[in-house]
Amino acid sequence: MTPAEGHEQRGSPRVAHSIMVRYRCPERGEMQWGISPLRDLSVGGARFFSERPFSAGTALDLHLMLPVAKQPVVLTGRIAWARPGRLGMTELGVTFEPSDPDTRAKVELAVAHFLGKQGKG
Repeated sequence: MTPAEGHEQRGSPRVAHSIMVRYRCPERGEMQWGISPLRDLSVGGARFFSERPFSAGTALDLHLMLPVAKQPVVLTGRIAWARPGRLGMTELGVTFEPSDPDTRAKVELAVAHFLGKQGKG
């Protein structure tokens, strides 16, 4: 099974929680942001549904609304896989591009926070 068929490739723990993500594709010159709840989050990436179709390899600007941060966490992601979802949506697996240590620490803190709440950490 390939990632596009749904086989999970991430080695980091994942959390399923109602975290919102704003996203847009600068490669397409998009100015309007999409918004979606995450299906799951890890230190290295996230999974969510998009109303817009995207292809693997596409870069996205992302704003994560994390409960451990006062402002949205701004980072860049790259689509690792995309597959058709329900109601004309596209499910995306996004890997986070390297970012500054402070941004990575905020994502790590959020993952640890939710893993602790789920009794997994």
